[in-house]
Amino acid sequence: MNRVGHSTVRATVASIFLDLVARVRDGFERRRSSRRLRLQETLSLGEKRFLAVVQFQQQEFLVGGTGNSIALLARLDAPRRTPDPSRELKEAGF
Repeated sequence: MNRVGHSTVRATVASIFLDLVARVRDGFERRRSSRRLRLQETLSLGEKRFLAVVQFQQQEFLVGGTGNSIALLARLDAPRRTPDPSRELKEAGF
């Protein structure tokens, strides 16, 4: 595929993703039980740039995008529980 073809594909993917973001922001909601793809959170970075956390089934991904491109930045691990020393001491009987 030539360079023009890659930029066309990137622009199309970015356009689809930005449309998804707009629909979610506007309250577009389907039944949660049938959805496998969810937009968990977005952060605008200005000038048509953004970061987003996207969930597919039980896995989360950090995605970055601009007006004409989108990229997978990281596969996110499950959130870790921060230990609470006072609770752990109480549970141990102290």
